[in-house]
Order: sequence, then structure tokens, then C-alpha cells
Amino acid sequence: MRRALRQRIEIGAMLAPSVLLLGVFVLAPLCIVAAYSFALRDPYGAVLPGFTRQNYADLFQSVYLLVFVNSFELAASTTVLCLAIGYPVAYFIAFKAGRFAPALLLLLLIPFWINFLIRISAWVVLLGRGGLINQGMIGAGLIEAPVGMLGTYGATLVGMVYAFLPLTVFPVYAALQPIDRRLIEAGADLGAGPAETFLRITLPLSLPGVLAAALFVFVPSMGVFAIPVLLGGGKDIILGNLIVQLFLEFRNIPLGAAVSMLLLVFAGLGILLYMRALRRVEGMR
Repeated sequence: MRRALRQRIEIGAMLAPSVLLLGVFVLAPLCIVAAYSFALRDPYGAVLPGFTRQNYADLFQSVYLLVFVNSFELAASTTVLCLAIGYPVAYFIAFKAGRFAPALLLLLLIPFWINFLIRISAWVVLLGRGGLINQGMIGAGLIEAPVGMLGTYGATLVGMVYAFLPLTVFPVYAALQPIDRRLIEAGADLGAGPAETFLRITLPLSLPGVLAAALFVFVPSMGVFAIPVLLGGGKDIILGNLIVQLFLEFRNIPLGAAVSMLLLVFAGLGILLYMRALRRVEGMR
């Protein structure tokens, strides 16, 4: 009994700092934002104590529903493109790179060593009228005059894919790496071609990594702020931009808090769908 009690005390003492930090820096701010989302607001933007559900009812106005649609479309497009590009990259590193695989993974990590805003600002230079991309196309004879790429949906999508592509490659690679190569050889021995072997063996076994990659890309893409502003010119308002505008420009903190809580709900639903899909995939094995 004393030994068990001692072990519990030791475990509690080791967990106490983490629990304290989690409570102070995560749970407490979350509770404050949740309380603000039900608060009142005076005509000058000050938050008043009280309770109302009107902040959430206002989110069903057409102007806000359009923001939700824009956010979902951008996040879905980013996720599809990242998977379409990241899966072949992860496949190559896992099956074809051999001893160069660690070096290639390191190259994917290097961008994380540089500040996020600096990396996105570099794309502003690249996509500008006098940037390297325009000058290269002019030099190659593809265009005669610079093309305005900044401030477009395409520029935003390029920045999103660039920012979240490593988050796709790593979980897919982690799912591909442990696959027993003898299974693939067995498929070939039984007469399956490369495409059939991939569809029947490699892809099903890598689905947990694909689901994780989709989660890692889709959820943060819903609330990203800097990329649509810097590359898209802020023309297509998404949830991240909306929250910043409500807090700082319109001084409507309760409504901004309601949007923040709704974004948190979306993230939670994404995690629940991922866990449900993962259990289904595991059950199919």
C-alpha cells in the first residue's frame, strides 16, 4: 500500500508542472474566450458583463456564412494539393531514396528553422511583377509582360501549399516506412502490376498517415491569417482574417470570441472524424 501510494505521489509530482502550465496557458485563456463569446458589448466596443446567445446567432448571417465557405474551400483545396504533392514525395523518400532519405528529410525540416513571416515574405518577392518567376518566364519567352500574381487566389494557394506541405510528407512517410517490402514483392510475384500493388497493398497500409496528414493540414488551414493577407491581399476573407478584424478593427470582441470558439469546434470535429476514420481503417486490416 505504501509503495503504491508513493508511486502515485511521485507520478503526481512529475505531472504537476505540466498540468499547471496547461491550466494557466491553455485552459484559462480558453475559458476567458468562451466567456467573452457570450458577453454583451456597448456601442463603443467595450465588453459588458452579461449572457447572450446573440453573438452565435449573428454568425448565421450571409456575410459570415460566406466566410465559412471560403475558409472551407481554401482548407480543402490546400489539403488535396498537399496530399497530391506530398504523397509521391514521401513515397520516393521511403522506397527509392535509400541512404539519402535522412538528408532529404532534413531538407524538408530546414524551412522550419526560418521565421514563418520571412518565408511567406520571400514568396511576395518571388511572385511580384519584378520577381524571379515573372523574369524567368519573360526570359524563356513564355510571356511578354509581367503578370500580376499577387493578390490572387492562386498566390494564396501557393503559399498555403508551401507552408503545409512538410506536414503532409512526414506523417505519410512515417506510415510508409514500416511497410514490409516482402508484401510488395509478394504482390508482384502473384502477377500484380505496380499500379495494382500500390492500390491493394501500399495505399491501404499508408491510410493512417494520409488521414493524419489531412488533419494536420486542414485544421490549421481553416484559421491561417498571414498567408491570405500577404499573398492574397486580404481579398478573400477567411476565419483567421475575420477574427483579427473583429477584435482589432471593429472592436467587437464578443463576436470575435464566438468565431474563435466556432473555429475550435471545427478543429474538434476534425479530430473526432480522424479518430473515427482511423478506427475504421484499423478494423479493415
